Amino acid sequence: MTATPDFRLYHGNALEVLAELLAETLRTPVVEDSPLQPDTILVPQVAMRRWLQSALARRHGIAANLEFLTPGEFVSRALERNLGKVDDDLDAATLHWRLHAALLDPALRAQSALAPLAGYLADTDPLKPWTLAGELAATFEKYQAWRRDWLLRWDAGADPDDPQAILWRAVAAGRSHRARRIQDYLARFAAGDALPTGLPARLFAFGTLNISPDVLRVLATQARVGTLHFYLPTPSATYWGDLQSLGARLRNG
Repeated sequence: MTATPDFRLYHGNALEVLAELLAETLRTPVVEDSPLQPDTILVPQVAMRRWLQSALARRHGIAANLEFLTPGEFVSRALERNLGKVDDDLDAATLHWRLHAALLDPALRAQSALAPLAGYLADTDPLKPWTLAGELAATFEKYQAWRRDWLLRWDAGADPDDPQAILWRAVAAGRSHRARRIQDYLARFAAGDALPTGLPARLFAFGTLNISPDVLRVLATQARVGTLHFYLPTPSATYWGDLQSLGARLRNG
């Protein structure tokens, strides 16, 4: 039988109020866990972590036994614990080096689709291929989070005349990468009876606004094995979904 998801959404226009709600929930321990097991809180950046630690310390007198992760770090942990660890993952640093090597490959640069790049790289300045590889690595890293569909299509040989697709295949062929692993993870756990392992019994996501649909899908799988508390800042005290529906009705007359 498929587990019933336990997802709890808290929305408000004041971070202080959301932090108070989080602090109150932390008062109740998780019965299934050891008292030494830290609670996991997802935050978008270091500045938010520091502010939230301070807010929780003011509320309880101390902020301890808490593990703060970014959503991306949590996804990496979920993938590793359920799909196994990989040594050849295409992270940003690895992509940078592999793209640099690809841009220096005469056979690759000879392809007509890469003619604009070949013209740019014809200069003998060694910094040009390295700098371009860094920009492309940052772009492909974003694609792994936001455009899984593009990368999987390119893996399958789509868009043979697209320079980005050609370069992606040059660096990703035969190697594991985040988009592929997320695809495998979601195929196994997004629906059906299989449940992920190694995830916390409860998970807090605080102020995580700018995250990709794929990251949200992985977070949602935790709600099938525990409780996901999602604290969402909104620009209005009114439920934002209702305001959006009202705006749509007004636009449509």
